[in-house]
Amino acid sequence: MTILNRKYIQFNDLVIDNYEMLQSADLSGGFKTGTTEYSFGHGSYANFKAKQQFSLEQSLSMTLKLDTRKLSCDQKKFYKDYVFMNIVKAGKLWAIEGEQLLWTNAFIKDFSESYSMERHVVNIDIDLVLYEGIWHKADTKKVFLKPYVACNFMDCLDFQEVDECQDCCISCTQTKHEPCPKCVCECDFLTGDNSLCELKKDVANAFYSQCGDTYQIIYNCEAGKKIWSEEKMLGHKICKAEPCKDIIAGQFYSDTIMDSDKLTITLIGAMKDPVITLNGNTMQILGEYNGKLTLTSSGEIYYLEDQCCSEKVININQLVIPIGSTFGFSVHHGTNGIIVETNNCCEMTCVYVKVDRLTI
Repeated sequence: MTILNRKYIQFNDLVIDNYEMLQSADLSGGFKTGTTEYSFGHGSYANFKAKQQFSLEQSLSMTLKLDTRKLSCDQKKFYKDYVFMNIVKAGKLWAIEGEQLLWTNAFIKDFSESYSMERHVVNIDIDLVLYEGIWHKADTKKVFLKPYVACNFMDCLDFQEVDECQDCCISCTQTKHEPCPKCVCECDFLTGDNSLCELKKDVANAFYSQCGDTYQIIYNCEAGKKIWSEEKMLGHKICKAEPCKDIIAGQFYSDTIMDSDKLTITLIGAMKDPVITLNGNTMQILGEYNGKLTLTSSGEIYYLEDQCCSEKVININQLVIPIGSTFGFSVHHGTNGIIVETNNCCEMTCVYVKVDRLTI
């Protein structure tokens, strides 16, 4: 059965657990297209800037039910502090839609707390601003899932009970340079077995459950590189058909819903003044290279000749935009085509395209 509901499951480190914690959620958004009414005619004029409309920032209103009956006596006193520590910070908001894990950057603009006659329950209404106006489809190699038990939320947190009636020096000496409990605790789950790659088929059942344990999401790029290798993190890979040819040509599929200009192109091999054409738009990087050449969506260029050397920043003036083309590349939903003229016919060269897949 396909699930269409988008369920919100985590903000910063605050896990929205399966024990009726999420009482309600209303997402609203819009688009930037404006209209001008015709003075002598039906309807209005709409000035569309592109095929797709540009999204406005979104807003999300949620009601969270904080129920301490699921906690141990020692943890109850710290639970509300833990919640507030997370909502005062801007950070990632996570959601699941079907089997797709999504995230966006957000902050809480308003909150209100209603009084409850129940001793163990309090409801908090929060209004979040999703200022990007878009959602990112999670990278399965950068996301790790740690089993989360609601009654043990404090296991990896450094909460201590302070007795202000006691002398300070009884409890104020601590070992310097000691790793934080949260960091040490997360390390155990930064493994291939705990990655979204391995657990993707299980996440829907876990997150959509009406009771029972769930996962805490850990986002860690460096751990992904160590597990999968840096090359596997570079995205879609297309190589020359033969080393003696000087052109790389191929296609790749993207499931992005919004056209995405958030992408990184990496060339590995030998090339001279490489010309990159993606979906009909062309840019050229002047210079002779034999190593790893990276072009980011903001126009930054990095070159790594050897793993023993440090990465060099290439002057932006080396980036040339031919007449008829524009700065930047864009990837759309479906099949995308890329051609790279390496101007080198002696060695194997490959191009990698890493796309930030977007939706609303």
